[in-house]
Amino acid sequence: MIYTYPDYYKKFNCIADKCPDTCCGKWQIVIDDDSLERYQEYDGDYRPELHRKVNWKEGVFRHGRSGKCAFLRDDMLCDMYIHMGKDSLCTTCREYPRHTEEFENVREISLSLSCPEVARILMNITDKVTFVTEEDDEDEVFDDFDYFLYSNLEDIREAILNVIQDRSVDIRIRIERVLQIGASAQRHYDEGDLVMWDECEEQDKPEICRKLESCPEHSNTEINNEVFSDDEYVLLQRQFGFLQGELELLYDDWEDVLIESQKLLFGDGAETFAENRRRFEAWWRRNSACQDMADERAADSNVSGENVTADDQGMHDLNSDFCDASVGDILPSMEIVLEQIIVYFISIYLLGAVYDDNISGKVNACVGHAVELYMLLMARWLKNGEQISMDDLIELAYRYSREIEHSDENLEKVEVLDWFDCAAIKIELQTSEYMGKAVERL
Repeated sequence: MIYTYPDYYKKFNCIADKCPDTCCGKWQIVIDDDSLERYQEYDGDYRPELHRKVNWKEGVFRHGRSGKCAFLRDDMLCDMYIHMGKDSLCTTCREYPRHTEEFENVREISLSLSCPEVARILMNITDKVTFVTEEDDEDEVFDDFDYFLYSNLEDIREAILNVIQDRSVDIRIRIERVLQIGASAQRHYDEGDLVMWDECEEQDKPEICRKLESCPEHSNTEINNEVFSDDEYVLLQRQFGFLQGELELLYDDWEDVLIESQKLLFGDGAETFAENRRRFEAWWRRNSACQDMADERAADSNVSGENVTADDQGMHDLNSDFCDASVGDILPSMEIVLEQIIVYFISIYLLGAVYDDNISGKVNACVGHAVELYMLLMARWLKNGEQISMDDLIELAYRYSREIEHSDENLEKVEVLDWFDCAAIKIELQTSEYMGKAVERL
C-alpha cells in the first residue's frame, strides 16, 4: 500500500479550546456504526449523560440550545473526551481534519482546509507544497478499478502541479495552462486516446482566454492586467453567483457574507469593479512586498525570533515606508495564495476522475475555487475600508472550504458547473442589453 500526504501534514495539532471556530460547533456530526454500538454498550457513570446527548434515531450527536454539539462545554472542551477518554471519540471526531481518498493500493491523506488551524498553516506557507510518499506490504484489489485511467490521471496531476507551481511564469498564464491541460485530457479521453493528453491544442484553451489574448492591449505582465472586457466582468459575476444561486448553503451567516460581497463587488457596475480590482491588487502587491523585504532581511542578518537587535527591530519602520502602516499582518503574495488553493484542491480531487471520468470538470472546479476565494478577499478588502488581514484570509479560506467540502451535493455540483463557458456569457450579455433597451422604451 502506498500512502501520500502533503509536507505540512505533520505540522497539524488540534488547538482545541483555542480554536476560533470549533468543529464542535453547529456541524451535524454523524456517528459511525462501531461507535454507536460502543455508546449503547457503555455502562460507566457517564452513561445517562451520554445516552441523553445522542440522537439514536438519526445516528448523530444532539445540539444544545446554542446550536453547538451537546458535548461541547462552556470552556470549549469535549465533555465526552474528559469523562470517557480519547478512545471514546467517533471516527469523525477522532480523524477530522484528516481526510483520506482511497484508490487501489493507494491512500491519499490530506488535511481539510475547512479547519481554521489547517487554513492558518496552509495560508502561511510560502514555499511550494510537496508530497511525501510511504509504503508498506499491505495489498488489495478493487473490483473494476481502471488502473490505466488512474495512472494517466497521476501523470496529468503531476503536470498540472508542475505548471501551477512554476513561479517563473505569471499566475494567469499558469492558470490558463492548467485549464488547457484539463480540457485536452478530457478531449483525448473522450476520443479514446488518453495517452495523448499532453498534446494540447488551441481549442483546449478556455474561450475567454483566447478572446483576451486577441485584444491588442492584452498583457500578461501582472496577475490581472488593466485591460478589462465585458465578457470577463460578466464571467466573474456569473461565477460568484454560483455560490448563492447554484450551491447548497450550509450556514445562514454564509449567505449574509455572499449577499454583502455580491453588492460590494458588482453593485456599481463593470467600471467600478475594474477600478476596485486594480486598486485591490496594487494594495496586495505593496503589502506582500513587505514579506519579501522581511524575508530577505532575516536571511541576510540570520536573526532568530529570540535574538532581535535594535537594528532589526527597526524593520517595521522600514517596511512602513512602503506598506500601509495600519496593517499589522504581512501577507503572502496573491500569486502564492492562488497557487496554494489550486494545489490543495487538485491534489485531493483530480484522481477521483477514475470513478466518474470527469477530468475537465474537476480541473475547472479547482481553478474556480481559487477565483471564488480571490473575489471573497476583494469584497472583504472593500468592506474593511481597503484593508485586509491574515486573519481575514484564513477565515475566508476555511469558511469557503466548509461550504464546498462538507456537502456532497456541492462537491458534485461544482464539477458540472460551466465555470468558463463563454456561450452562457453571451446569453447573459444579450439578455442584459435587451433588458436595458426595454427599460429605455418604458
